[in-house]
Parts: sequence; structure tokens; C-alpha cells
Amino acid sequence: MKILVAGYGNPFRQDDRVGHELTPMIAEFLKSEGAEVQEWMDQQILPEIVEEMRDKDLAIFVDASADNPGEEFSIQDIVPSPELEGLNIHSMGPAWVLDLMQKLKIPYPRTLLVSVSGESFDFSEEMTPLCQSRVLKALEGFREWWSAKQTQPDR
Repeated sequence: MKILVAGYGNPFRQDDRVGHELTPMIAEFLKSEGAEVQEWMDQQILPEIVEEMRDKDLAIFVDASADNPGEEFSIQDIVPSPELEGLNIHSMGPAWVLDLMQKLKIPYPRTLLVSVSGESFDFSEEMTPLCQSRVLKALEGFREWWSAKQTQPDR
């Protein structure tokens, strides 16, 4: 199975660095499971990621969230949507990328978003202790998702 694990966020804004911390952990786990894994990390999603997703069986986006303070993490399937998440290029999310692939008639892989709730997005290269613990819980949650997926027929 060919998988792209794409982490994004600002590594200099405390908990916004979740994508940069969790992406290698998920990638290492998937490699140990026998998957062919490509890692991609940046501060934001750009349209060029379409080329990285081409010919993948699964794409996993990893990011911090400031929108779900009561939720430690979430793992959700993403479907194409032309909606931007804000007002500028920094607002392209995974759903927008899938919509772009659909418009370009490029087959897109099953796509997940692993999102971890952040507490602080101030300037710092250190995540908050609470977010660090949520990253580990999200990794365990992803492992459980993967194990359950392996016992189900392909979608």
C-alpha cells in the first residue's frame, strides 16, 4: 500500500507544530506495518501537493486544531469540497485539494485528517504538555483505526 502522510502547520507557533511532530510517528508506524510511506511536511497546504498524492492508496493529513477545545483529537474521512477554510491561500484544506484533483480528473486516494486540539499558538518551538499528551493519544487512536481497517474489506 502506498501512503502519503502530510503534516502541516507552523513549527514556530507552539501547538501548531503538531503536524511536524505526529507525521513522522504515523509514518514510522505505517512502515513497520509494511506500507510504502512518503512523508511531506510544510507550513501550509499548497496545490502542488496534488502531485504527491497522485498514485497513492491513502493520504493522511495531520494538523493542529484550535476549533475543538473539548476534543483531544479526531480522525475523519475527507471528501472533496471547493470551500476554503478562510480567506486566503493559507486556507486550503485537504477537502479543497481533493476537489482540485476531482476537477483535474486525477483519481484521488482515500483521505484522512488526523487533527489534534491545540491549547496555545504563541511563538515557541515547544508544544504545550497537554498537546504533547494529545499527540500520543492521537497516535494510539490512529494505530487502533489502522488495526480495525485491516480487518475490514477494502473500500
